[in-house]
Amino acid sequence: MKNLKCLLAILVAGIVGNLLDAYVQGNLLFNAYYSKIDSMKHDTLAGWFIFADFVAVAVFTCVYKKVASAFSDGAKGGACAGFYFGVLVSFPSFHYVYLTTKGYPYSLAWINTGWVIVWYMIIGAIVGAIMKPSAPTSLTSPPH
Repeated sequence: MKNLKCLLAILVAGIVGNLLDAYVQGNLLFNAYYSKIDSMKHDTLAGWFIFADFVAVAVFTCVYKKVASAFSDGAKGGACAGFYFGVLVSFPSFHYVYLTTKGYPYSLAWINTGWVIVWYMIIGAIVGAIMKPSAPTSLTSPPH
């Protein structure tokens, strides 16, 4: 049952993560930033981005399974874990991108840092809610 919950968490969070990224990265930030950066590739197939989000969710879920006991149960604990994971993944990574990519604005480094933290908090809340331990079931009937 644990593995089924884990796979369900990856599936649901992966779908939500992709929808969020399609809107934020594919629309808002593309029009505001990426379309204006000369060094950006604009011919990458969307399937690679979809795959990458599912990989990110799967990695988060595997790590979360190992450290979940350090957080409260459910969506709140998952979101808290997502916050720390998002900080770990995005800071200072996007600042290095700024330092090494011609035309990448420093403001975009901060926007992406914040967005990835929020993204992982949302993913964490979904994963935490789905993987929340079930209440123990009693083998005996309650006293009357």
